[in-house]
Amino acid sequence: MGSFQLLIACLVLALAPTWSFVIKYEEPLEAREPNVTTVVFELFTPFNPTRPQILELDNLESLQQSYFDPLLPTKIFAHGWNANPRSAYSTRDAYLTREACNVIAVDWSVLASGIEYPLIVERDVPRAAIHTGQFIDFLVKNTGTPFSSIHLMGHSLGAHVVGGAGAAVTLGRVPRITGLDPAGPFFSLNDTDTRLDPSDGDFVDIIHTNGGTLLGDELGFLPPIGHIDFYPNGGQFQPGCSAYYLGLTAQGRGGCDHGRSVTYFAESILSDVGFRAVECATEEDFVAGLCVDNQAVLMGDPTPTTARGIYYLATSDTQPFALG
Repeated sequence: MGSFQLLIACLVLALAPTWSFVIKYEEPLEAREPNVTTVVFELFTPFNPTRPQILELDNLESLQQSYFDPLLPTKIFAHGWNANPRSAYSTRDAYLTREACNVIAVDWSVLASGIEYPLIVERDVPRAAIHTGQFIDFLVKNTGTPFSSIHLMGHSLGAHVVGGAGAAVTLGRVPRITGLDPAGPFFSLNDTDTRLDPSDGDFVDIIHTNGGTLLGDELGFLPPIGHIDFYPNGGQFQPGCSAYYLGLTAQGRGGCDHGRSVTYFAESILSDVGFRAVECATEEDFVAGLCVDNQAVLMGDPTPTTARGIYYLATSDTQPFALG
């Protein structure tokens, strides 16, 4: 999310009640609603690592004619607000470099686009989530894909989409869901029905890189909301993401920090040293060196699904970011 989008987001939050009135009385809501069938799924495999095959819910012919292989691991990634499937491509490239697998980028960009952020959170995130959950059931039912091979990932609003998808599946239970700086605005810590939470999968790991509030130029969820929560560099601002505004199309600091969660995760897939994190109660204790002898695990793809707790780590300010 760039600086201009951040400005728009602040205006959205300030003017939401007015816009809600306009939407309700100037134009029928149903006339404005994007169709959930616009949500499609880009499939990448070793046979088509960069050119997607488009899969759709209940389109059995396209599935049967695709390169999808139920014997391989399946990675499913959902992008965030005003984004598109390209958000998944760095993760896609890393996975397909490492192993033969199915990588599916959820394209819910029609539902995710627009300045009416509160409406997207309330109406379109649940729709995309349920649709994605139904698609997972469709894959499992028609290909024999075992749930044990499925890993869901999502950035920003996409984290809540895959969380809702995990809750919506009916034929099994998703073993792992990774939230990459889950979006914070308009989500409640206490209302777990509307956001990613540990009940959505057997293992939910979270990487916080820009947690806080929009007023602080922070776009993600700061409190811990998973089985394990990682806070690289404190989880709010990342080294190398300076506050620079060179024009309306320039990326502000919040957008850079918010996106680092995806960058760190993609790097973790192939990293030789890894993002070593230590269990620690607070950032202050971590900075003071009080946690150096505590339990340590690797953040990102290698995170063991048995790990629990709150973990802190430092990164470099340039790529490669992992310090081991």
